[in-house]
Amino acid sequence: MLRKVSKELHPYVTWVLERDEIPYSVRDMGGYMEFSLDGISSRRFSNVIEDAKCEKERREGPTPGIPVLSYRAAMNTERMKKLLNFYGTHCFVIMAGEEQKYYDAVKNL
Repeated sequence: MLRKVSKELHPYVTWVLERDEIPYSVRDMGGYMEFSLDGISSRRFSNVIEDAKCEKERREGPTPGIPVLSYRAAMNTERMKKLLNFYGTHCFVIMAGEEQKYYDAVKNL
């Protein structure tokens, strides 16, 4: 499967693919980077992009020591625990733009 990724997001996508041990190759196509990935679904690649955006936000944000999780990752207990364990922490920040959605989902739990 070939996937186009912006040059801005490229280093974070690469980081997530390596973290998750997903084999890939990449080519510079001028205005974007083209990733070649075998054996992962479109849904899995969407998760990679989501994680890459969270990692970018974490590194560029005011609290780089605290992981940023998407709403979807925070609502999936197994995925959330896996990510918190990876970062060695028990807290997280919700990705920008998804805070209200997360608050609405957890306020009635």
